[in-house]
Amino acid sequence: MRPLYRLQQVWQGVVARPLSPAALHDIARHLSPAQMALFGRFSRSDQHHSYLVMATLRDAGCVEADLLTAALLHDVGKTKVRFGLLARSWAAVVSKVSPARAAVWGQLTWAQARPWQRPLIAYNQHPLWSAELAAEANTSPRALSLIRRHQEKLPHPQTAEDHLLRQLQWADDQH
Repeated sequence: MRPLYRLQQVWQGVVARPLSPAALHDIARHLSPAQMALFGRFSRSDQHHSYLVMATLRDAGCVEADLLTAALLHDVGKTKVRFGLLARSWAAVVSKVSPARAAVWGQLTWAQARPWQRPLIAYNQHPLWSAELAAEANTSPRALSLIRRHQEKLPHPQTAEDHLLRQLQWADDQH
């Protein structure tokens, strides 16, 4: 757990401004119109996060289209439910401090969960939700797999896709 990092995330969420026209143009070069519509559902801070993940990969030399698409859409499932920064921070902290408890709470149904457990449902299930939404926007199968797996623990990459996933996780962890 990196407390300073989490505080920076909260602050960035508070002060987030709209992306520049140049950044939006850059994003549009990597996404279809349907995918851009998904990207538009993000909050300003989530747009910044996803753009920075993509830019970090590209700056590291990545040109793999599926990976860049996955970077831009990996968190779009979070738009299914809206939580404030405190609830999202709560979910991140519980997931780091007590991963077993977070996993159990994250599998509850909305009706079963108490209000303070619901952010864990979104935190744990947003990769699947993200992939489902991206599939509706005709995203490629490999990008969908990267999106769906972006929180998967990956001790030893075995396949080419695993290596792409490791890159996505590395860039996501930077922001």
